[in-house]
Amino acid sequence: MDKFVSTVKSSVRSCAVFLHACNRRSGFRSFVAAVASIIIGLFFGFILMLCVAPQYAGVGLWTLLTSGFTSAGLFDLAIYRAIPMMLSGLAIAFAFKLNLFNIGITGQVTIGAFTSIMAGLSGFNWFGCMIVGAISGAIAGFIPGLLKAKFNVNEVLSGIMLNWIIYYLIGLFGSLYVPSEFKMTTTPVELKTLPQAARMPSLGIPGMENINIGLIFAIVIIAIVFIVLNYTTFGFELKMTGRNKDASTYSGVNQTKSIILSLTISGALAGLCGYMLYADPIMPSRFTWSSDSNTLLSDGFNGISVSLIGQNSPIGCFFSSILLTLIDSAQNSLKVVSNSAYNNHYTELIKNIVIYVAAFSSFFVMMLGKLYERDDKLAYFQRDFKKKTVREG
Repeated sequence: MDKFVSTVKSSVRSCAVFLHACNRRSGFRSFVAAVASIIIGLFFGFILMLCVAPQYAGVGLWTLLTSGFTSAGLFDLAIYRAIPMMLSGLAIAFAFKLNLFNIGITGQVTIGAFTSIMAGLSGFNWFGCMIVGAISGAIAGFIPGLLKAKFNVNEVLSGIMLNWIIYYLIGLFGSLYVPSEFKMTTTPVELKTLPQAARMPSLGIPGMENINIGLIFAIVIIAIVFIVLNYTTFGFELKMTGRNKDASTYSGVNQTKSIILSLTISGALAGLCGYMLYADPIMPSRFTWSSDSNTLLSDGFNGISVSLIGQNSPIGCFFSSILLTLIDSAQNSLKVVSNSAYNNHYTELIKNIVIYVAAFSSFFVMMLGKLYERDDKLAYFQRDFKKKTVREG
């Protein structure tokens, strides 16, 4: 029995040492904070379920967590929708590293979608459309970046104004210059869907044909951004400029270059997102270009949620985008559990609670940092006490 107790104590002590070592890294603290935000958000969602229909709360929570995995069709839809969200979240996270808020992302997504579809209808293949979308988004990101770097114009203000400029320019261009053969005959305010050659090729997974090569591109881009931010001089300069502009200037970092490049790259990622929203290999959507309709795409704003939950981490954006689309895929399944209690908007409420709690993630990171500092100081005093004891003995 004594041996068993000793083994348990040793195991607990080893786990504590391991967690303390992990807590030394800011990435680990961010990961724990993100997981805590999700768990707390789901917990409050479960409380709401208990208040609305307590008899279905347990089944409802289980359905919310698992329905995206219950069929190939639902999982296929969730992954397909997550691909552009990964890129929009990554676009926001990349700008956040420089302490910039790219609120103009929705305009960048919109212009990327419009120009890439126009390129596809003009005969470009899927790779050409992707490049056109990325370049268009990069130009839309370059403008607020230049204004911020050269004239200190607030990127939030210039981004919002550019969103509306893009909104109305697309409407005017669509009504005046888009060829009639590019438009739907019954609804001339809509572009035709991309031809097959201009859509992202499917990966050919049986039962999940919507999952396309865009997933591979998204993963590769996430890996590249992660490496650039963490293991290159350019990434270090970006993060240093975001944390302390005075120190970065003193050390010789070109802030003008960093700001312009950061928002340009962020815009390029948003432009890619815009193309992939309409590049479904099976049933692509149609782009509505009329300024009288909802031309601006909300998917750019979804990227803010993805980045927030993912702690502005490239890898975090990958998982948070899948989480949000899996929650979305549970809408119809929750309605089956209780049509009267859990309507189609219920999962939106759960998702928004998770996002709202994620806004407090910096608090969790701060508390974990203080916990590490406290444990480190305690370990230091314990080592110092042992040394004194040995000397006195």
